Amino acid sequence: MNNLVGQVASMPNVPSSNEERMFYERHLHDMAHSKQNMEERKMYASLIFQFTVLWCFGLFIILVGCGLEKLKLSDTVITAFIGSTTINVFVFFKLVTEYLFNKEKPHE
Repeated sequence: MNNLVGQVASMPNVPSSNEERMFYERHLHDMAHSKQNMEERKMYASLIFQFTVLWCFGLFIILVGCGLEKLKLSDTVITAFIGSTTINVFVFFKLVTEYLFNKEKPHE
């Protein structure tokens, strides 16, 4: 008898009506969708970070090259390059992170 009670207690709650079954299946779908979104967001967040670091590292190399006079650029070009690159990095980072980490509405 105790074995039977243990088996019944370990069984998941099975929806009894069609409405409950549809709600249960929708819940399972939403859980799987959320898990996939979190995995994708982690992957893309890592890629965004790596891309941003590489972009800034490239800017640093060019600035060091100009400072050591291995690369000859005018002050106007360097200023424009630093400004445009910095703005592009921050705007790119902001847009992608807003898209990846938006406030989702549940499925209706």
